[in-house]
Amino acid sequence: MTLRNRHIGKQPAGDPLIQRRFLSKQTRPPHHTGLKFTNMRVNKKYLLGKVGQGLEIAIHSLSVSRVHIAASNLGMSQRMLEISLKRAHDRVTFGKPIIDRQAIRMKVADMATHVHALRTMVYDFAKDYEKDPEGEYIEEKAAMCKLFSIWTTKIVSDEMLEIFGGIGYFEDCEYGPVERLYRDVRAMWLEEGTPTVQRITISRQVIKHDGVLQYED
Repeated sequence: MTLRNRHIGKQPAGDPLIQRRFLSKQTRPPHHTGLKFTNMRVNKKYLLGKVGQGLEIAIHSLSVSRVHIAASNLGMSQRMLEISLKRAHDRVTFGKPIIDRQAIRMKVADMATHVHALRTMVYDFAKDYEKDPEGEYIEEKAAMCKLFSIWTTKIVSDEMLEIFGGIGYFEDCEYGPVERLYRDVRAMWLEEGTPTVQRITISRQVIKHDGVLQYED
């Protein structure tokens, strides 16, 4: 379905801007749209960098935006851990809260370890980026942050749903948006590149740097 942007007003014939709205089961209520530019000329004052430098600029911008996604995944993972703990304290089976059961504590340990590791990676990237935004390890570490954030949300969201049981699959769960968190984190796996794309980026940079991952002080 092709739509005109209602905020732009009436478009002249042959206008190069066409929007398409993509409906998704994730990240509601925001929506994604597609833009198509045909024979469109852009004023020189809007040029970023130099002519022919577009791909280089776009790739570098991904380094920052991938960590934005990782940070979002970190926030959602932390939230999922917190509400899972609350549910585990409240849910009683066979006479005692499930938080007292070793199987549940193993889940909590795995969740917390992944959340802590992801937070450390994001902070490490932020430190390096603040030191030198153009640093040679920025692209590599950004991809690592994004990739590990995917693993983290997979583990944390799956364990959360197991701790909640069937109640976690309903929209009106009293502990919070459990089903929405479970649903939305999966959309984040694809933002700014799939896991395969992150691995390609990481491996290329690791080979280039002979396995050295840190800045030299």
